Amino acid sequence: MSQQKFGVLGWPVTHSVSPQMQGAGFDSLGIDASYKLLPLDPGEFENGIRQLVADDFRGWNITVPHKAAMLPLLDEIDPPARLAQSVNTVLNDNGKLYGWSTDGYGLERSIREAFGVPAAGAHILFWGTGGAARATACHYAAAGAAQITLINRTQARAEALAEVLRSSQTEASIQVIDRADNHAVRTALSAAGVVVQSSSMGLKPEDPSAIPLEVLPENGRLLDMIYRPTPLLLAARERGWETADGKEMLLYQGVRSFELWTQREAPVAAMRAALYAALG
Repeated sequence: MSQQKFGVLGWPVTHSVSPQMQGAGFDSLGIDASYKLLPLDPGEFENGIRQLVADDFRGWNITVPHKAAMLPLLDEIDPPARLAQSVNTVLNDNGKLYGWSTDGYGLERSIREAFGVPAAGAHILFWGTGGAARATACHYAAAGAAQITLINRTQARAEALAEVLRSSQTEASIQVIDRADNHAVRTALSAAGVVVQSSSMGLKPEDPSAIPLEVLPENGRLLDMIYRPTPLLLAARERGWETADGKEMLLYQGVRSFELWTQREAPVAAMRAALYAALG
């Protein structure tokens, strides 16, 4: 049997640590597979996908800016991914393309392991309603969350995501909080079972706390999607919060992709070790 081919599509894509993580998974299980960085210009996206199919790639991950562009090219799409209009994992089964978003699984499993909070019945607050929040909030809406609260710098963007979530016939109560109302924000942060910091604030070392410290209450649970300790995460710890960064979410979205491609249980410990080494 010839070597199976996998990769990650993005523009740019050089920052991705998925080759190290997925490669460790294949090696650990003795699977003969390669996993490559696949830079793809948005203007060449459709041709690039056709070429992957022609080259017999078994599957691929997708990162910015291609997560929405993949949808029209798929034969079957997992419902939460369709709702979010975001796909990060594709399986090529003899030319038939299947798509999923595993970001929500990654967030759900990392929250469950860090804080013991299952998705069913959860009260999750998303601070930031961009692509990362959209994909993961749609997952929580489908997974039985009791309440999803949205706060964003641009109110209209939070309202737009709220409408998407409500359109899914989710049982969750969907709430949008005005970020300018400090009292309402502080109350919402206190009431949430888990706060997810899903904006890009904190990516740069000089960034301030994503959530203004004057509205950050004492005690709570915070997952910051940024991979390293941010000013917010450090401040939350000082105020008695249980905290987690985004590394385990990154791990588990990759674990889910691996399992969808191989139909085997992923070697999580080996993949974690490779990921953490790659991130330094």
